[in-house]
This record gives sequence, C-alpha cells and structure tokens, in this order.
Amino acid sequence: MKVGVLVLAFILAFFAESLPLGPLYAQLHPDFVALLILYWALSSSQVLSYFGIWLIGLVQDLVLGDLPGSQAISLVLMLALLYGWISRVRHLPSWEQLFFVFFLLLAQCLSAWLWHAWVGPIRWHSSLLLGPALGAALWPLLTYLLDQLQKHWPRRKTP
Repeated sequence: MKVGVLVLAFILAFFAESLPLGPLYAQLHPDFVALLILYWALSSSQVLSYFGIWLIGLVQDLVLGDLPGSQAISLVLMLALLYGWISRVRHLPSWEQLFFVFFLLLAQCLSAWLWHAWVGPIRWHSSLLLGPALGAALWPLLTYLLDQLQKHWPRRKTP
C-alpha cells in the first residue's frame, strides 16, 4: 500500500472517529480506523506489526478520549483473528469479505467493551452490534474507494 494513501486515509479515519455529531453518531458509527487496518492487512502482502497497530490504537484512544489501551488491545486482537483466516479471506470478493469483516469488527467492539467493563461498571446496549454491522455494510464501498485512490495516486519518480 502506498504510504501517502495510508497517511491520508488514517487522517480521514481519525477525523471521522472524532466528529462531534451527537450521541447517536457516537454510538452508531463504524470504527473507521479498524476498517482501514483490515483493508491495509488484506490488501498488503506484508504482515503488519502488532506493535504498530497497538500504537495506532493508542492514538485512537487519545483522539477519542477513551480509556487508555482499550482500542489498542482490541485492534491487536482483531488483527490476530484476521491473520488466522487471511489466506481464505484475502481472495474473496469484497461483498463476501463483509461477513468476516462484521465478525472481526464485532470482536474488536466487544473486546473494547470488555476492557471498559473490567475497569468499572458499564452497561450493555444494542448499539454495540449496530456499529460493526454498519462497518461491514460499508466495506465494499470502502474497498472500492481505497483501491481507486491507490490506483490514481501519483507515483514517485525514481532518478
């Protein structure tokens, strides 16, 4: 994956995560950073570093003002689950990948929720299922847009 596309996509993902659009958006929006990490892992031939993903999760915790480590640990768990199936999922069309994406986003969301529950009391609410469902529904569109962005991104000229 091209570095410029990756940096731009992460900036947009962090921006979309922190939009102040009210409590309904805060509860229902998909985790754009997790979606981007899934895309990056599936489209790249390189294995992503768990430490790098953990650092991205810590930045996401800071951006969201969340409990330190909740997103970091849940993103690493999501990536570890993906690497167990990556050879099967990578070759599927994006509309078939969305079922795996839903499962992985749900695991990520529930592990972050469990991290919060371990630290203190927290209530279960059904919006924990809707964010991953919306993320999975957006998966084919996201993969198409990022593939097009990579295809049309200017190449570096080598001397």
